[in-house]
Amino acid sequence: MTVLRRHRRLSLFARTFLLLLAALVVAYAIGMAVLLYRAPVDGIAFSELTALLSSRMPATSPDLKVSEADDAPAPDAARYRPSPMIAALLAQWLGSDVERVRFFHVQGPRPFSPAPFPGPRPQGAGLPLPPPAGSAAGGLGIDDAARGPDAGGGAPPRPFPPDWRPDAPLRGDFVAAYRQADGRWRIVENTRERSSFTARLAMLFLAGVLALLPLAWWFSRALAAPIHQFARAADRMGRDADAPALPLTGPSEIAGAAAAFNAMQARLNRLLQERSEMAGAIAHDLRTPLARLAFRLDALPAEARGKAAADIAEMSQMIEATLEFIHDQNRVRAREPLDLRLLVESVADNLRDTGHDVRFAEGAPAPMEGDPLSLRRMVANLVDNALKYGRRARLALAAEKDGYRLLVDDDGPGIDPAQAEPLFLPFVRGDASRNRGTGGIGLGLASVKSTVLAHGGEVALANLDGGGLRASVYLPRRRG
Repeated sequence: MTVLRRHRRLSLFARTFLLLLAALVVAYAIGMAVLLYRAPVDGIAFSELTALLSSRMPATSPDLKVSEADDAPAPDAARYRPSPMIAALLAQWLGSDVERVRFFHVQGPRPFSPAPFPGPRPQGAGLPLPPPAGSAAGGLGIDDAARGPDAGGGAPPRPFPPDWRPDAPLRGDFVAAYRQADGRWRIVENTRERSSFTARLAMLFLAGVLALLPLAWWFSRALAAPIHQFARAADRMGRDADAPALPLTGPSEIAGAAAAFNAMQARLNRLLQERSEMAGAIAHDLRTPLARLAFRLDALPAEARGKAAADIAEMSQMIEATLEFIHDQNRVRAREPLDLRLLVESVADNLRDTGHDVRFAEGAPAPMEGDPLSLRRMVANLVDNALKYGRRARLALAAEKDGYRLLVDDDGPGIDPAQAEPLFLPFVRGDASRNRGTGGIGLGLASVKSTVLAHGGEVALANLDGGGLRASVYLPRRRG
């Protein structure tokens, strides 16, 4: 905790808050981009259209297309229809003859929509503005300009909507053209479709999602990585008490949990070491009274002296085995590159040379990192158990995803499945079929499991279907 006080780290709350704040900034920036990209205005003002036709000014919107041509426009008749009413009104505003003006709009609703004035409607708001002074409107009057799109020579006039005003927007797609003094046609096309705006909006949304994805991924990884590292360390400590301590990295909460975890691991290691030292001290001190008992055997009758000597010899063997087990537990295991197949093969060859029935299946090399001494003792213990209780041992080594699987089979009576896990505890022996006459005090499998866990592996016992016992050992290529 002293290290944490010296180096203040940003808390998990602060990190989460700052990352969410950054996400909000990006989201607002995308919204501003949508606004700056010019959402389609709902229509174009009549005065703006007149200005575009009568001048050289460029289009004021990306949805407006202004061009010039030698011939009058002829849009698709299946989609557009002419509107003499609006053409006549444009001619009046432009101060020109109606023959020099063309206007086509899409089939559907009328291009003008009501646009009431705020407040009281001024007098004459329902009529088009008078033509500019000095304009050559010809004999076109207001009534003529107000006729409907299908008005004929004797058709009654159809006025504009009563609440229409000169700057009421023209809605929908249209094509307007005006023949200038040089004989060329100036054409204004409006393509302000909702579909194009929706496509741009979808494009901006997709761009925003793609921009936020790295931020979200980094946020999730930054939040989950320390927790994932903490979980792996907890699993590693369950396999190997001597696993390296967790680094104090990440947010202050994770670093604090890692410091507490390291302290717990250190306390557990200290307790295990004290337990081993206590057992070793007791076993060592028992040698003295056993030696005194051995000198006093001469005073006993011959029959009692033989039984007492056997008991003393067995106790001495147990003490020696216990001291060896404790020494092996406290020994620093040196790791180096080795070939597991060669190591197992050497153990099998040594036992075969002494007349034991040991077979080892051939296979490819199995390079890994480990402690050769403890691994050799582990294999020897498993083969020794197979020979004691099953008369012969069959070994096989196979490669797996990240390590190797060693199988040791025997032809013995097997074990009670409920004893599969307890048999790996110190001084625990199997059922009556594995009697004391076979030797050992129940430390062989405990030593096997200790070695396997120290290498980050797993070990299990299981009965074979055809009879016998299988010991399965998994060892990773490298310690995790």
